Amino acid sequence: MTDQPDPLTGPIAVVGMAGRFPGAASVPELWELLLAGREAVRRFSAEEMTAAGASSADLDAPTRVPYGADLADADLFDADFFGVTPRDAGLMDPQHRVFLTCAWQAAEDAGLVTGGGANVAVYAAGSLSTYLLFNVLRSAEHADGALTYPVLLGNDKDFLATRVAYKLGLSGPALTVQTACSSSLTAVHLACRALNDGEADAALAGGVSITFPQTAGYDYQEGGILSRDGHCRVFDSESSGTVKGNGCGVVVLKRLADARRDGDRIYAVIRGSALNNDGSAKIGFTAPGTAGQQAVIRRAIEVSGVPVADIGYIESHGTGTAVGDPLELSSLAAAHRAAGTPAEGALIGSLKANLGHLDAAAGVTGLIKAALVLHHQTVPPQINIGEPNPFLQLDRLPYEVPRAAVHFDAEPLRAAAVSSFGIGGTNAHCVLAQAPAAPPAGEEHTATPYPIVLSARDADALTDLARRLRAHLGEHPGIRLVDLAHTLSAGRTRHAVVHTFTAGDLAEARAGLDALIADGANGELPADDAPFPLARKISLPGHPLRPRRHWIEPDTPRPVPQQPSTERLPGAPAPGSVTTAAESGADDGVLEQVTAVLEEHLGVRGIAPDDDYHDLGGDSLLAVEIVSALRNRVGVTLDLDAFGTLRTPSRMAEAVRAARAGAPAGSGLVTVREGDGAPLFLVHPAGGTNLLYVRLAEASHSTVPLTALSFPAAEAGRRPATLRDLAALYVERVRSVQPHGPYRLGGYSFGGNVAFEMAVQLQAAGERVEPVLMLDTHVPESYVGGRLSPGEFDAAFDVLSEQTSLMRGVDVDVLREEGFLTIWQANHDMLKTYYPDRPFDGDILLLQAEESEPEELLDALRINVRDKSLWQEHITGRLRMQKVPGHHFTMFEDGERITTLAAAFDDAVARYGKR
Repeated sequence: MTDQPDPLTGPIAVVGMAGRFPGAASVPELWELLLAGREAVRRFSAEEMTAAGASSADLDAPTRVPYGADLADADLFDADFFGVTPRDAGLMDPQHRVFLTCAWQAAEDAGLVTGGGANVAVYAAGSLSTYLLFNVLRSAEHADGALTYPVLLGNDKDFLATRVAYKLGLSGPALTVQTACSSSLTAVHLACRALNDGEADAALAGGVSITFPQTAGYDYQEGGILSRDGHCRVFDSESSGTVKGNGCGVVVLKRLADARRDGDRIYAVIRGSALNNDGSAKIGFTAPGTAGQQAVIRRAIEVSGVPVADIGYIESHGTGTAVGDPLELSSLAAAHRAAGTPAEGALIGSLKANLGHLDAAAGVTGLIKAALVLHHQTVPPQINIGEPNPFLQLDRLPYEVPRAAVHFDAEPLRAAAVSSFGIGGTNAHCVLAQAPAAPPAGEEHTATPYPIVLSARDADALTDLARRLRAHLGEHPGIRLVDLAHTLSAGRTRHAVVHTFTAGDLAEARAGLDALIADGANGELPADDAPFPLARKISLPGHPLRPRRHWIEPDTPRPVPQQPSTERLPGAPAPGSVTTAAESGADDGVLEQVTAVLEEHLGVRGIAPDDDYHDLGGDSLLAVEIVSALRNRVGVTLDLDAFGTLRTPSRMAEAVRAARAGAPAGSGLVTVREGDGAPLFLVHPAGGTNLLYVRLAEASHSTVPLTALSFPAAEAGRRPATLRDLAALYVERVRSVQPHGPYRLGGYSFGGNVAFEMAVQLQAAGERVEPVLMLDTHVPESYVGGRLSPGEFDAAFDVLSEQTSLMRGVDVDVLREEGFLTIWQANHDMLKTYYPDRPFDGDILLLQAEESEPEELLDALRINVRDKSLWQEHITGRLRMQKVPGHHFTMFEDGERITTLAAAFDDAVARYGKR
C-alpha cells in the first residue's frame, strides 16, 4: 500500500477520538463494553416511562415496547468552561452541548492545540431537536412557539458545527452535514476531502443524536424498522428491527504525512472513502438501493489502493432487519468480488446490537469501532445472534460472524471497512488500514531535565488535573518522560493558569506533581515551547470538566414522540392506483376518524376529504404508521399494498367501510414502480399478492414502469371461474388505463400463464402485444390432471410454507385467515382446467430457474414438470430462455439470487425499447 494512492483521497490518519454512548461515557469504556459483549439497550421501568410522559394507556398498550438505549447525564454541561451563560445553556439542545464537549475531548485525545484561529475544520451531524419541540416550546416562557434568536441559535442544526468552531477558536471550514443515518460517515468523507484539498490542517468530524424523552419506549409497528422485542438482533434468524440509541462520536483527522511529522498517536489510517446516492433506481425514496451500495463500496476500495483480500473486518450498517441485512451483505459481497478476491472468513459485525441505532451518530461510531479493531488487533464478539438468518446465505458468502472476540496475534489484521447507508439513498463507505509502524524511539536525554507544563482555566481545575495525571503515571509506569513532556507542551491548549517544573525522570515528574497538588501553581511559562525530537504524543488525562444540570422542563403536558424509523425495509409497498370501494355517504364518523389520524401523523391541520395523501407529504414509510394507527382507531387493517393508492381521506374511509362489510382489500391495478414509457403489466402469482414484484423492482435498475394486477376475490359481483375469465377481466383493467397497444405483459409462475392468455385475447381483438415476459412459468402441459380436494390442498399449503422463502416472516395461520389459501387454490384449479386454444403470434422471454423444484411440493400439487422449451409450440415467434439461480420458490431470495434475477429481468425489458 502506498502513502498516496489517489490525489483526491490521500491517506488520512485518525489521531484522536471521543464520544458518549449508551452504557459507556467514553471511547475506552465503549471498547470495554464491546469486548465484554455487553448490551446497552435496557428495559425501562413503569416509573421511568411515566416520568418521560407515557400515559397509563401507553404502558398497557400491547404494542408498547419498553426498551431503548438511553444516554446517561445528557442534561449535564460545563457551561462555565465553554463560556456559555446558564440561560443559554438551558435553551441549548443537549445535542449541541454534548457534541461541543466531545469535540473538545477528541482534540485533547489527539494532542491538537485549539484556539488562536487554528486551521481546523469541523464537519458535524445532528438529529432533529426534540428538546426544542417537547421541552423548550412547551415551557411557560416559550410556549407561544416564537423562535427567538437565542432559541434558534441553541437548537437549529445549522449552528452545530459553527458553534464548535467559535468556542474552540477554529478557522477551517465548519459545516453541518445531514444525510440521515449516514450523516456522520458522510461528514468524515467530506473532512478527508477538505484535508486532501488543503482547506485545513486537521479536522473534527462526527455526529450526535439524542431524542427526548429517552425512556418512554416505543410502539412496535409491523413492517416498521423498530424491533418487536426491544433488542437489535443483527444477522439473527429472529431479527425484527433495530432500537433507537442515543449518543455522540467525534474523530480527529490529519493528513498521514503531517501526523507522522508531528509524532501523533495514530489509531488507523483512512485509505479511501466514497459517497454516492441511489438516485431513482429503486422502489421509492425511502428504500435502499443495492446498485448504489455496491457502487460506493467498489469506489472506496478503488481509491484506497487496498487489496480487497486485505479487508479482514467490515463494520456493517446492520440494522437487524430480516430483509435489510441479507440485502446489505449480498451487495457487499458483490462489490468485493467485483474488486478482486475477497478474504475468505472476513469478519462482519454491527455495534447496533450493542448500542441501538445512533442515527446521525451511527456512522462515525462504526468508524471508531473499526479504528479500534485495527489499533488493538482484536474484533469484539457480535452479540444477540443465535441461529443466523438463513436468508443471509452465509455459506455462500466469504464472511463470518464472530461469536467470541478474535485476536490477531500471528498474522496482523491489515485493513477494515465501514458502511453507513442513509434513508433517502446517500451511501458512505470507508476503507481503513492499520497504522504504520511508529519511527524508532529516540534516546531520552536525561542530562537536561524536560519541562513539564500544565495549564487550566482556574487553580482548582489545575490541582484536579495534577491529581489525575499523578494517578495516570502510577497506572502506566512505562510512559517515556520525553513523550509526557512533549504531549503536555505541544499537544495541549494553553489556559489562564499555568504551572511549569522540570523533571529528569518519572520519579521527579511524580514529585513535581505532588508539589503542585500541595502548594498550587507557580504561574511560570516554559522557557522553550519547541517540540522534542523523536517524541510521540500519548494519551493523557484532559482538562477537568465540572458539568452541571441545565434543563428546561415543559409546563404543558408533553406527548411522547414516536421514535422515527431511520430507514425503510426493502420490499415495502409503493404508491400506485387501485379501483375504489363502492361509494358510501354514510355519516358514521369514519371519515372524521381517518382524517384525524392523517392530521396527527402528517402534522397538517384542516385536511379536506379530497386532499391527496402524497401531496400532503405522505409516503409509503409513513403509511406503516398510519395503517397501524387506523387499526387501533377503527378496528380495521387496510392492505398496505393498496393503502398508498387510496390517495384521499374519502377513499380511505370507503376502504374502511368496505373492509368492515367484508369486502376484500387490494384488488385492482397497483403501481409497483413509476418510470419512463408504457408500463409492463405484471400478473400476480397464484397467491394473488404483488410482494415479489416489489422486491424485484427494488433490485432492478431499469426505468420501465411496472404495474401489478391484484387478484379479485370478488369484484362487483363477478368471480372469475376460469383462467380465460380471469384474463378477460384483467384485459378490461389494462385497457381502462391503456386503451390501445402495443401492450407489455408478464408474470411469475401462474401470472405468466394468465399474461399469455391475455396476450392471445388482445391479439384476437386486433391489438399488438410485445414479447410476453415469463418468470419460471410452467407450460400448460405440466398441469394436466385432476384437481386437489380442499384437504389435499391444505396439506400442500403446509409443504409450501416450509419450502419457500416467499413466505418468510409471515404467519401462516394469518394467511389462512386472510384468504390466501382460498385464492391460491382457486388459481391452481384454473391452471388445472386451462389449455390455450390458439397460439400467440409473437415472442416469449422466459427467465427459467436453473434448479429443480422440491419433489415433495410438486407431488403435493400434482404438477407434472415438462421442459419449458415446450412454450415454443404455443407461439409463432421465438422463445428466448435465460437461466437464473435458484428454483421456482427460491429465485426471488434476497442476495445474489434476486440481484441476478433483476439483472436478467432488466436485460429482458430492455428489448421493449422506448415509447
